[in-house]
Amino acid sequence: MPFSTSRSNRPLLVSCFSLVCWLSCLGAVTAGALGLSAFVASDYWIADNMSFFLKQFLATGLIGSLAGVLGLIVQHRWHRLYKALCTLGFLFLVVLAGLTGSRTLANTVALSQSDNGGRPIKIVSINIERLFLADPVLKAFLQKENPDIVVLQEAAWWFQKQRWERYELPYGNAGVAGFPQYLKVGELGGLVVYSRYPILSEESRIVKGIPQPGISVYHDVDREVLSLTLDTGKAPLHLIAVHPDSPRSQDRWTSKRAYLDELDKTIAQAKSDHGGNVIAIGDWNSSPWSERFQRTLTANNVQTAYPDGWPHNTRFFFDYRLLTILGAPVDQFVVSPDLAVAGVSLGPDIGSDHVPLIVEIDPTAPRIEPAGRDE
Repeated sequence: MPFSTSRSNRPLLVSCFSLVCWLSCLGAVTAGALGLSAFVASDYWIADNMSFFLKQFLATGLIGSLAGVLGLIVQHRWHRLYKALCTLGFLFLVVLAGLTGSRTLANTVALSQSDNGGRPIKIVSINIERLFLADPVLKAFLQKENPDIVVLQEAAWWFQKQRWERYELPYGNAGVAGFPQYLKVGELGGLVVYSRYPILSEESRIVKGIPQPGISVYHDVDREVLSLTLDTGKAPLHLIAVHPDSPRSQDRWTSKRAYLDELDKTIAQAKSDHGGNVIAIGDWNSSPWSERFQRTLTANNVQTAYPDGWPHNTRFFFDYRLLTILGAPVDQFVVSPDLAVAGVSLGPDIGSDHVPLIVEIDPTAPRIEPAGRDE
């Protein structure tokens, strides 16, 4: 017979251990299958969203596989089935780890330091989740970082304005409390850019979303791609502020994809018109392992980089202390090949459900191209 079904009088502890090992193997197989769906079925809403949680799936697969191997020290009912399940979970883990690592390295550039001693341009991007801009924790963070450019998402500018007026506070914060002096508010009030450099030109593209019944007035299904050209004193910097909708339903996922299509056109036009010095940054509501995010990188010949070379979670659920376990890497940036990335890091908890993304770019530093990348 292929599977043994004979019963033995085993101690209760051994039976419980066997059950835990079975569940661990099942968990490893399930986690692997969910993770792999992000690679084999990325054109489907649910599967594409699995790319947000690949680190959690890898951790679950590793723990489950180790527990499954440990379980081989005891005899299980249907022992051959147990071994097959354990093997399948391990194979899923290996394949998922390989695909995740490959996609992490794809279109990723190494950090490069300037050889002329110049100070890189520091850009801080934060989805503030409607946090009041006069918040003392936010101001203290910006004063400490002293950024050249601040890119905010979910600013809810019109509500910010009402709060400033009601509290009789200075309007806008431009040039005070760590905020650079030049200010641009997007048409929809969700995207806001503060810059130390004068704004030479601006363009706003509104991407219509799919209306949904019962939606809150705080949520705007329409989204904006905000493009600015900044006078850095050297070559102008072409900055694109990014914030598509969160793909929490199939309609919102479809709206996000339409936004990314428009973003691709914006990046391509910026590179065509200006030749280079292009950076797009913000809350992309996309995992770096998403096929759609990687398509933007490949199609536009732009690259990205990660803190310590590996994507870190930037958005957390419920509590900041759960960032590693219940979080996702959704805040991203991409740069044209002529912009060197001098540093990438994450800021602390500032009161939002996102942590700040801090990027330092140096147009004068020599580029270090990824191994094997065509010139």
